Amino acid sequence: MKAKVILIFIATLFSQITFGQTTEAEKNLRSTRSDTTIGWKKGGVVGLGFSQASFNNWASGGENSISINGLISVYANYKKGKSSCDNMLNVGYGLLKQGKKGGLIKTDDKVDFSSKFGRAASKIGIMPH
Repeated sequence: MKAKVILIFIATLFSQITFGQTTEAEKNLRSTRSDTTIGWKKGGVVGLGFSQASFNNWASGGENSISINGLISVYANYKKGKSSCDNMLNVGYGLLKQGKKGGLIKTDDKVDFSSKFGRAASKIGIMPH
């Protein structure tokens, strides 16, 4: 029993020594601030989805359907000195046609816009120019 405890202690100590070491590059990455962009930072994502269901000789019933959905998500963020402004726009739209007689049905209709302004209260966490 005592030998098992000693073996576990040595294995734990060895794993801490082996995996606990960091290289100089890792130390530099950890000390570098992640948000170093000053000025405008812009980007976005566009998505388009399509689906179709077909029931042929289906004993339990069901209706054929076809749908299309779109999504646009863009952002524009600004940072300078103590001030920052974050803007986000999400737009989504979707349509569905179900059955032979059915018309188009709107399944998604979204417009979300948010804007946030911030100003640092102290010098802690502010990047120098």
